[in-house]
Amino acid sequence: SNLIADLLDLSRIEAGRYDIQGVNVGLKLLANRVVDSVAHKVSQKSMAVEVLVDDSVDVLADSQALEQVLLNLVENALKYTPAGGKLCIRASQSDARVRIEVQDNGPGIPIEHRARLFERFYRVDPGRSKEMGGTGLGLAIVKHLVGAMNGEVGMEAAEPSGSIFWLDLPKAS
Repeated sequence: SNLIADLLDLSRIEAGRYDIQGVNVGLKLLANRVVDSVAHKVSQKSMAVEVLVDDSVDVLADSQALEQVLLNLVENALKYTPAGGKLCIRASQSDARVRIEVQDNGPGIPIEHRARLFERFYRVDPGRSKEMGGTGLGLAIVKHLVGAMNGEVGMEAAEPSGSIFWLDLPKAS
């Protein structure tokens, strides 16, 4: 059922039938809501989660779509970071844009896989991913939702280990 729901979401987004409403969204409140929704998973893995977002950071986005994006990125970080790990959501702003980052200190993603991460059904480690669950569509959905909100998405390595998934969205006026 998760696979079908994700396929339907992706199909609607790609067809332009996913109704995106660009409104001012308070990022700190939304990030805290996402963290609250995964608190049980954080607790089970004895992880530390930090939200480093200033109260004044607002983005021009669809609140529901942005929440889905952040939830997907946070759940992926939780899934692949070992127990006792750390996760951080942070934001920085320029004149017209806001960069949102979800960073973990997990094993990271080998460089040869990074270019394909946002493709449908692409898995860095197919065997491990299947045992951990997921449909293989989450990052493709993230990419399309962020694009529909006039943003960009990407990934880079974190030092000394882990990953930083980032998105760049318009700053709210």
